[in-house]
Amino acid sequence: MIPPPERHLSMEVFWTWLQGHPNCILRAGSAEATLFDHDDFHWLFFDEEDRRGIVQVLKGKDLVGELVIPRRAIRDVRLGADLEGGSEGHFLAELLGGTEADPEVLFHLVLSHGFDEPPAHGTLRH
Repeated sequence: MIPPPERHLSMEVFWTWLQGHPNCILRAGSAEATLFDHDDFHWLFFDEEDRRGIVQVLKGKDLVGELVIPRRAIRDVRLGADLEGGSEGHFLAELLGGTEADPEVLFHLVLSHGFDEPPAHGTLRH
């Protein structure tokens, strides 16, 4: 099967969409740390006043881990199939900094579905 082509979004569009899909996250991280999903965990996304995006993974009310994303530093979000993950159907979002000529992946998120393909969640909130 041929993977879908890459797609680029602004950080604002992606961040707004991501906040509606917290339980579709399989892992999130940076070069320094990666947070992995688990059946007992849930994800929380919110903004601080200085436009830093906060990604937290919690077990009940206990914080398991946190990523702080300086949203102003994100130039672009590149979305595509997660070809290295080994699981068909997973999608990779790479939050890029740097210049267009020399992009640098600052953060990454692996999702259970793509941007245009939200699964049927029924009446349950995911």
